[in-house]
Amino acid sequence: VEWIQQQVVKKRTKRDYDFSRAQPTYFNDPKWPSMWYMHCSDNTHPCQSDMNIEGAWKRGYTGKNIVVTILDDGIERTHPDLMQNYDALASCDVNGNDLDPMPRYDASNENKHGTRCAGEVAAAANNSHCTVGIAFNAKIGGVRMLDGDVTDMVEAKSVSFNPQHVHIYSASWGPDDDGKTVDGPAPLTRQAFENGVRMGRRGLGSVFVWASGNGGRSKDHCSCDGYTNSIYTISISSTAESGKKPWYLEECSSTLATTYSSGESYDKKIITTDLRQRCTDNHTGTSASAPMAAGIIALALEANPFLTWRDVQHVIVRTSRAGHLNANDWKTNAAGFKVSHLYGFGLMDAEAMVTEAEKWTTVPQQHVCVESTDRQIKTIRPNSAVRSIYKASGCSDNPNHHVNYLEHVVVRITITHPRRGDLAIYLTSPSGTRSQLLANRLFDHSMEGFKNWEFMTIHCWGERATGDWILEVYDTPSQLRNFKTPGKLKEWSLVLYGTSVQPYSPTNEFPKVERVRYSRVEDPTDDYGTDDYAGELASNRDRG
Repeated sequence: VEWIQQQVVKKRTKRDYDFSRAQPTYFNDPKWPSMWYMHCSDNTHPCQSDMNIEGAWKRGYTGKNIVVTILDDGIERTHPDLMQNYDALASCDVNGNDLDPMPRYDASNENKHGTRCAGEVAAAANNSHCTVGIAFNAKIGGVRMLDGDVTDMVEAKSVSFNPQHVHIYSASWGPDDDGKTVDGPAPLTRQAFENGVRMGRRGLGSVFVWASGNGGRSKDHCSCDGYTNSIYTISISSTAESGKKPWYLEECSSTLATTYSSGESYDKKIITTDLRQRCTDNHTGTSASAPMAAGIIALALEANPFLTWRDVQHVIVRTSRAGHLNANDWKTNAAGFKVSHLYGFGLMDAEAMVTEAEKWTTVPQQHVCVESTDRQIKTIRPNSAVRSIYKASGCSDNPNHHVNYLEHVVVRITITHPRRGDLAIYLTSPSGTRSQLLANRLFDHSMEGFKNWEFMTIHCWGERATGDWILEVYDTPSQLRNFKTPGKLKEWSLVLYGTSVQPYSPTNEFPKVERVRYSRVEDPTDDYGTDDYAGELASNRDRG
């Protein structure tokens, strides 16, 4: 015997991180302890309900193999918190017609917006710098498209960039949130959205996430924004840490869900990456909410990479929570979903989304039922309402278009009116769910009315399509208008989107648990772009 030693048990730890035994400070990133919206269940933070991001991490989901691109003013790919996850294949410069999305620097740091949004999604973890992204192992890219003339072609190129590689596109911009603009995608961009959901991600469909708008102070209504009002985008609202409505919040029936953002001046804001390799704790508005949602969706796609674009929306509908979100219009629709014009189906829940995604069965094929147009002209008189009832069949006589269970409902409408801002429009489903499609807009003096404008509601999600749909148009006259010319409801029609059969399998019983909602914020001094929609030079601005 040449050597002998008493053997003792040594403690050895696997080097995959066990969050369940972690201390409150998981990461060495200096801003991590202050990221209240990530771990606000800690006793040190006042918020009453969190988005359960840590719960998704504990289940092993960090965004690995998911690609997100930020459509904005560029991203600082050399930032220490972004360079590790930067993906050149998810990046380009549409403004400069090259492949480098680096922002243009100036003294005011005007082009900081995209870099801030990118860090929320995929800032690297445990690199001793700045912050932690929600999907900190996802790949992140940027399309520089806002720092120049924004045309239909620029937008179309951006939303269709490398769609077989990019999974999620996040956009925190849109037409002016000034309370008087009615604007949306022009033909090329509309086609790009349709192509994206049909062919992107190898047929599963690109996921488009959009900030709902910051025009609350101008009494804007996000139904007048054709980007957030689209069935192809996931429109995200904001809430303050308290669950109260932020001052910038817009209301509309197309908002799907909510994440946290800034509120009053004394409320905490969002912490993220900033230009010149810095950090900021001052990111605000729905601009901050959309990339937060994109990061959460990246976790869900890692849990189930085969989710279609519609599956993603269904998962959000079923897992978001009303919780402590403060709104006086919460209602439960006939399918059992709680919904609000402020917050959609509520605060997103990352852990619930990944667990739902793990067991998800793809929903049946989308059917589109275009009901016949009601062309009976009705006069809209001041201080009164026009009511029109349409008995929908859900295209029951056409198996390829039959809609029994609803997803999105679109109202195409043409109205002439001496002052568009005096109008309010409501739609009531056969089950009795009432959606406000348009509210009065104080600053909208336009005499143009609406020409085949599409208003969209998600408030009837899961309800039956057949029966009487009631459209109501109210005219509340302002002091600033010509009373000699009455308005007219020229025509309207319903487009019903959904499925002919129950969309949920027995393993995903219908519907879900109780929900939460939020909104988004913008700087009221941030004013750029024109009021009118011109296909060649659309007015776009960031929403942060």
